Amino acid sequence: MDTALVAGTAAAPVAGPATAGPATAGLKRPPTTAVGPIEAQAARTPGAAALVLADGSVVRYGELNAAANRMARHLTGLGARPGTVVGLALTRPAELLPALLAVAKSGAAYLPLNRDDAPGRLSWVLADAAPVCVLGEGVPGAVRPQEGELAGLLATDPPRALTPQHPVCLGYGPGGRPAGVPVAHAEVDRRVRDLQAAYGLGVGDRVLQLGLPLWEFFWPLRTGAAVVLADPESPAEIGELVRELGVTALRAAPAVLGELRPAPAPVHLAVAATG
Repeated sequence: MDTALVAGTAAAPVAGPATAGPATAGLKRPPTTAVGPIEAQAARTPGAAALVLADGSVVRYGELNAAANRMARHLTGLGARPGTVVGLALTRPAELLPALLAVAKSGAAYLPLNRDDAPGRLSWVLADAAPVCVLGEGVPGAVRPQEGELAGLLATDPPRALTPQHPVCLGYGPGGRPAGVPVAHAEVDRRVRDLQAAYGLGVGDRVLQLGLPLWEFFWPLRTGAAVVLADPESPAEIGELVRELGVTALRAAPAVLGELRPAPAPVHLAVAATG
């Protein structure tokens, strides 16, 4: 079980579970891809904050979408398309989100890689998944495209023959030689809609997510909210990040809850457990 936290400042009410209005109650929408609604959101709110880094710097929706579009076109040139896999071995927060979106925009499924895995396991996962490329460092064959390689590519949303049934990610469980488990865009779409129905996010929200699957980053970006990323190289107290970066919502494991209750503090937290 993980825990969803909805946080608000002393001057603002604490958000609660979203409720469906009369126009949407009981409305069933067909599944969509994980990235299509993010592109639509970027078109609606290009100047809204999409990514907030630990140093307080902000990337806007228009900037994030353009960077991901250029990267997606670069990945397409390397063979990324629906039905293929791209490895992600990125640790820098400023690079992770654009790369994640770029892989989805290319139509490929992302494969999260941990460069600290045992060499034998890492080699086996790479051989089994057969990614067309790996973005990042510390993993055999990994590359990090330079700004000059991307600058000349189009910043508009790329065309793709992608359906909700295509995989958005490929995951491997613990153990020496686990089986790869694909997760379809339609399944991520369903999970994100469930999260939004329970904890309605919107423009102005800032969401800090800790230790959760990468696909959960799609949730805030589909609603106009901003993803807040901590710096793994310079870890700060979670309560400090909440206060200084204006975090309004957080999803994290129960183990971190004790760090979120500094006293006194100008932050009020409402806690809701999710299965």
